[in-house]
Amino acid sequence: MAFLTINNVKIVGMVACVPPTIEENIFLPVFNEVAEAEKVIASTGIERKRVVKPGTTASDLTYQAINRLLKEMEWREDSIDSLIYVCTSRDYIAPITSAILQDRLGFRKDCYCLDLPLGCSGWVYGISNLASLLSHGQLKRGLLVCAETNSLNRSPKDKTVKPLFGDAATVTALEYDASWDKSFQFNFGVDGSGYRAVWTEYGGTRNPITLDSIKEKEIEPGIIRRGIDMVVHGMDVFSFAIKVPPRSLMELVEHFNIDVEKIDYLFLHQANKYIDERIRKKMGMPEEKVPYCLQDYGNTNSASIPLTMVACKANELKNGSYDCLGCGFGVGLAWASIHYHMENLKAVVMMDYEY
Repeated sequence: MAFLTINNVKIVGMVACVPPTIEENIFLPVFNEVAEAEKVIASTGIERKRVVKPGTTASDLTYQAINRLLKEMEWREDSIDSLIYVCTSRDYIAPITSAILQDRLGFRKDCYCLDLPLGCSGWVYGISNLASLLSHGQLKRGLLVCAETNSLNRSPKDKTVKPLFGDAATVTALEYDASWDKSFQFNFGVDGSGYRAVWTEYGGTRNPITLDSIKEKEIEPGIIRRGIDMVVHGMDVFSFAIKVPPRSLMELVEHFNIDVEKIDYLFLHQANKYIDERIRKKMGMPEEKVPYCLQDYGNTNSASIPLTMVACKANELKNGSYDCLGCGFGVGLAWASIHYHMENLKAVVMMDYEY
């Protein structure tokens, strides 16, 4: 089992930034009739999403989110020691987007910058990477970005993906604190044999872009896409998601001897209400301890866990101490569970992107 403990690092602030444009699933033209849309909404729990205008990238959302976070935290740009950018819809194939943000934000040239092209498990993996860096005490402050513009790399004519995915950027501020006595605890896993469950076939070096790959093709009624569009095989994801994430959480709880009854919140990747409810029930968690924001924001990949924390529990996180579990799971197929504490965060901000 891939268990990990990291000490002397704590979460001190969070910001979530979403585009102001709201896309209602009930009105999507990809559905032939209202009844079909209502069925999808009922099965997924996703009623609407936020989507960017063409030309706006995940790093644009991130830029505004970081500026707002620095202002709220009263942190100077030159005090940031590390920036980790978790995103699959990066600005360019090369260079890394975190390098572009470093310059755009005016961070020091010795700021440790890293891109992680992870999907739905990305916030937990990102926390483990950034917290590991900071735990040595030489780097003091770091920002973890989890951002995605799903609307730009999925077909708008594919009813298997169009109602599900939204756009968002989140920034989680971490800080080294030798006196902080509450550890991060993790459990990780991956099953690469399921990599085609959520994938984009063309556009990489294995299958470069061809003229044929950019042509729209009707796979079946209601599913029109190109080879460069992301594909989600729903049943493969479903069978994985109802089994592996709850097992990962249970292993984490058992290994670290965590008292689940004392957990204040379980924050799950916002994939699908039915899937997440299966996980909640397997963990024996009451409804009030498992918040959801997917009804208004959809599946935002790596941003979904921090987005849920900010959108649903902003006031609480600024004024109290909370013992939490989290679990991200999806593309890869990868999963990661986390046990963590938050106490009187300096900033928890939900904001709309300003064009």
